[in-house]
Amino acid sequence: MKSWRYISYKVCHAFENMAIDEALIEFYMLNKTPVLRLYSWQPAGISIGKYQDAGKDINIENCRNENVAIVRRMTGGGAILHDNELTYCIVCSEEDIRCKKAPVKKSFEKLNSFIIRLYRDFGLNPVYAKDVIGYPKPGARPGFCFSGNEEYDIIIANKKIGGNAQARKKGLIFQHGSIPLSINREKTSKYFNASIDYSNFSALNEFTNKQITVFEIMERFIAAFDRTFRFGLKEQDLTVDERNTIKRLIDEKYSKDEWNLKNTADGQNEPALTMEGE
Repeated sequence: MKSWRYISYKVCHAFENMAIDEALIEFYMLNKTPVLRLYSWQPAGISIGKYQDAGKDINIENCRNENVAIVRRMTGGGAILHDNELTYCIVCSEEDIRCKKAPVKKSFEKLNSFIIRLYRDFGLNPVYAKDVIGYPKPGARPGFCFSGNEEYDIIIANKKIGGNAQARKKGLIFQHGSIPLSINREKTSKYFNASIDYSNFSALNEFTNKQITVFEIMERFIAAFDRTFRFGLKEQDLTVDERNTIKRLIDEKYSKDEWNLKNTADGQNEPALTMEGE
């Protein structure tokens, strides 16, 4: 069994975070080493789905006035405000998680199983939306991610927590997701034009009635991942080649309004991946 590469927690700008995620895909294709990465966002940023209309769903003027970066993801789904949260990224193959030729939804279930364990470790009762009567709720996919539900979204006390999305190519699986510690309703109302259903979601601090730090959730995240999969994690920093690729991706793509704010991604300068939304 392969050991997994672990890129330890780091706080980065929105543009750098998405550039690192993409670079890890590129280098996985070369070395076939599966990767787990943990990170946060500073300053707070908004990631929008690959095909999302930024002008329709995001209050771009308010974001610019308050230094909130808007960045387009490689994955689909609705927008997320990344503020007080832990974000993760996984790059692997179907074989790496023993899901070769399995349906896409099966890999969602497999990869999200350690997040289920993580929430159980806090004494909570998480379930997949598909296993709760009345979920997923019918209707069009909302512009704000947490306002809607997919089959393998995680539900606690009839409310969604966080979001996860995948991109895939010929057996390669890229998944990233967020574990919100708290929700700042004032910020979300200010930065989004999209309708926000606050009754549909919550955050870890609210479910536990505790002030959990990002460092505590990070430690528990790693422990839950290890106990669930037992892959073996080996910490390794980004290589020089990866850092050069990340800089190029920031300069040529993720710092550009042409990529971040246009209505749809046009497929230029990006890996050819199929998308699965949150």
